[in-house]
Amino acid sequence: MKIKQRFLFITMGLILAFSCSDDADNPINDPNILINTDSEALSARLTREGTGVLGVTNISPASGRVLDEDLADELSLILVAQAPSPTYNGNTLRATHVDIDGDYAYVSYNTEGPTYLGGVEILDISNATEPRIVSQAIFTNADVSALEYRNGQLFLALAVDVDASEEATEPANLGVVSVNAGQFTSEFSIYSVAGFVGTDVSTSSEFSALVSGSNGLLTLFDQNQIVTQEYPLVDLRAVDNDDDRIVIFSGTEGVKILNASNLAELSSITVDAQEAGAKRTIQIEDERIFLAEGKNGAGIYRLSNGNLVSKIGIPINPENVEPGDIVTNAVSVDDELLFMANGAAGISIADVDDDDEPEMYGILDLDGSSNFVKNEDGFVFVATGAGGLQIIKIQEKEEGTTPSSCEGLATYKGNSNLNVNSNESQAYSGSTTLKNVNIGGNFLFCGSLAIENNLNVNSNGVMEVVGSFAFGQYRKNSSLNVNSNATLKLSGSTVIYGDLRLNSGATLEFVGEGNQIVIYGDVSINSGAKIIGDYTESTGKLD
Repeated sequence: MKIKQRFLFITMGLILAFSCSDDADNPINDPNILINTDSEALSARLTREGTGVLGVTNISPASGRVLDEDLADELSLILVAQAPSPTYNGNTLRATHVDIDGDYAYVSYNTEGPTYLGGVEILDISNATEPRIVSQAIFTNADVSALEYRNGQLFLALAVDVDASEEATEPANLGVVSVNAGQFTSEFSIYSVAGFVGTDVSTSSEFSALVSGSNGLLTLFDQNQIVTQEYPLVDLRAVDNDDDRIVIFSGTEGVKILNASNLAELSSITVDAQEAGAKRTIQIEDERIFLAEGKNGAGIYRLSNGNLVSKIGIPINPENVEPGDIVTNAVSVDDELLFMANGAAGISIADVDDDDEPEMYGILDLDGSSNFVKNEDGFVFVATGAGGLQIIKIQEKEEGTTPSSCEGLATYKGNSNLNVNSNESQAYSGSTTLKNVNIGGNFLFCGSLAIENNLNVNSNGVMEVVGSFAFGQYRKNSSLNVNSNATLKLSGSTVIYGDLRLNSGATLEFVGEGNQIVIYGDVSINSGAKIIGDYTESTGKLD
């Protein structure tokens, strides 16, 4: 993603309140900001095509090559929706950043090239399998490079077209707007600073920090949006803080770790020069700094002194791709899982629980180049430039009473293609993603199970899942077949993205109370098949 650069005279910053709409109930009334709160119309852009269980292609750490046989993953990931980028007057916007808080995700957009056109969208993600876009703001004279939510406010890193604004004195601006329950509830206010574009923003309980690109600054604002301190550094790309320290990343000068109270430099990190104008991200987590380093992958450093902890390279090198398209644009870590957006090399995942030896899970099976990733609160948002957003849920074990049959079970460590023969019984627990499963005997899984392609419960076979179960991919020829005299037992929460076929003599049994199932694929229930037990099914396909 290229940062706009435009020569303008540097002047003093000021406050500008602006917004748009003639609706008396809407606080936004500036013609440069177009507000849309028609959730039904906005959400029509979301698509279920390709949704369902995602595979993770494992990588040999020694060679960097894909293994001939995939091992079952210890991570269950479900693509719940895809959101093509919004358009305005024939221009397609590009997703630039995502922040997540509770039931809502906040997404920022800009437009590549000289056009100033951006936006912010708010998504309701309270129902993990049915996200909705509830609000949209289109900026007809500004790009939004990044955003962060804090205590009922959104803070935006903006690039404003000063030629189309009567008040803005600089292209680089901090934007602030109040939000509540997915709606914009105040006017948008912007605060101009020196620089060609606001590239990133980070907030704390005491301040908000904006970095501006090219000949820019780190600028600190207090809670009244009054500038309190400035720190000049060229080519600033990203910023983060832990209240006491602020970390900034320059594409040419590397990383500076600063004292938040006086901006004194505490330490620095030398990083190879980054491609001009390319987006990079930085994150502080568990006293470590995670840095997107372009062609060098991701770097992990000590926050206390800037010392290197480890480097994680880009795991694959796709053929027939320009080398400049294989770069780590963004990193995001939560709950010890690091996601890296590696451009044409896709999304890679690593376990960073161990300081010294991060463990590479593999490559997420997603289409398209990856420009940005955000992993937070059990969701993963992947931005693919003009291709829009892919919304992924990390499937977790359902909380509740664990039956005695689940106690003491080992985790599954076998091949991703599982066969249980007619004379066998197997039982496991934990979180696992499998590709293809055939059950002829007895199979029990307790925890979080995802099956990507096909599942057959054959004659006289019994399969039972206790916890979370996700199956298949929408409209991708994945089928769950329960055959004659076979039984599929479900206890907990189930989502079926593929097709369900209950053949003659098959039994689908829901064990216990409060079971939920959602089916997006086609359902075929042959004569003589039985569905028994307590369950709710919102799509009505089991009626």
